[in-house]
Amino acid sequence: MTLALHPPPQAADSLTDCRYISAEFMYRPRPTEPRACAVFDYALRSRLTELDRVAGGVIWLCKHEGILDTLTPIIAEFPRLRSVAIVVNPAPMTRHMGDSPTRYNWEAPERWQRYTMTDRWARIQAALAVGASVPHAGWLIMPAHDAVWGRDLLARLERYAARYALNGLPAAVSPYTYYQHSPVPNVDIPPHLIATLNAAFNRDLLLPLKFARDELQAYWGKMGMIPFGMCAAVRAIAETFVWEDDRELDRAIRDAGYAVRCLWVHDPRLYRQALPVFTEADLRRVIERTLHYSLNIPSTTVGGSSLNIPLGTLGRWRQRLDWRFARNTARAEAVIADCVAEIRVRLAQHGASWVDWGDYRHVIRVGDAAVEVWKAQDLTNF
Repeated sequence: MTLALHPPPQAADSLTDCRYISAEFMYRPRPTEPRACAVFDYALRSRLTELDRVAGGVIWLCKHEGILDTLTPIIAEFPRLRSVAIVVNPAPMTRHMGDSPTRYNWEAPERWQRYTMTDRWARIQAALAVGASVPHAGWLIMPAHDAVWGRDLLARLERYAARYALNGLPAAVSPYTYYQHSPVPNVDIPPHLIATLNAAFNRDLLLPLKFARDELQAYWGKMGMIPFGMCAAVRAIAETFVWEDDRELDRAIRDAGYAVRCLWVHDPRLYRQALPVFTEADLRRVIERTLHYSLNIPSTTVGGSSLNIPLGTLGRWRQRLDWRFARNTARAEAVIADCVAEIRVRLAQHGASWVDWGDYRHVIRVGDAAVEVWKAQDLTNF
């Protein structure tokens, strides 16, 4: 493994002739807790296996060099796979930081440092810079850790994208699946948590039809493929102050004059997701973060998220006819309602809400598109 501490164009040089380049955002080391490690390894191996089969490449966009040491055992399983790594982190803000730590009564407010963007945006920008530097046709892929790829997924997405080519390039494309959480072999994941999470994220039974008609956001952060030729334009106009980066990338792609489409994948053998969600607390953290993503949108519901919109007509009919759907939906709605209630209390008290994810604390206000990104300095050695 070569750690590339040089700019992204040189990283692209190391991946010459790769038609597919996957950017792995490594914000922390490989997990050490056995179940979390097993889920992480399973999903990562699925992606590396497919990249290896199609002679693709990987950019490891890491928080620090030591993360690579924890990945060595898995990387060594794929000796033919070309890999480079870059250390990428958001820059600290040096002016006009604001007074959120004091205003919101955070512990030790003097220790908090504000950053210019999320760590994910910093790595998205670096990945797009690599993609923009590749001189031939191909694809930059930005998967989440929980994306599980099956054989021929990339080729299937590429064929679908070609049907919606615009201004000389195929569409950027994302897969979407009902299976937002799913079993992993030999890992104890309570089935009711899998069912509850899938019920929470599949409240709109018309999603497949809406994606087919391009009526919704089409680029999704769980996995997106962007043509190399699109990367420079998207990078130039994407607004990095927006926390919900997948929605912003969707906007930037369309505003740059290109197409973006979402393919609903029915077959979990082709594409699904597997999360390190093993407890009710884990489930709650996922729901809470998702609610915060769209909290800035003024709405009668918190954030106007798809999580807490009322079930449509089809959903209500299915509740009456399918007891499993009704039970799982009720469980999901209870968790969602509890998180919404907590957020409402914080909004009433402070006019803002925040959520911790990774090293960083993200502050969102209703009606304000900008996210504030903070980190307590004693958390730097994650």
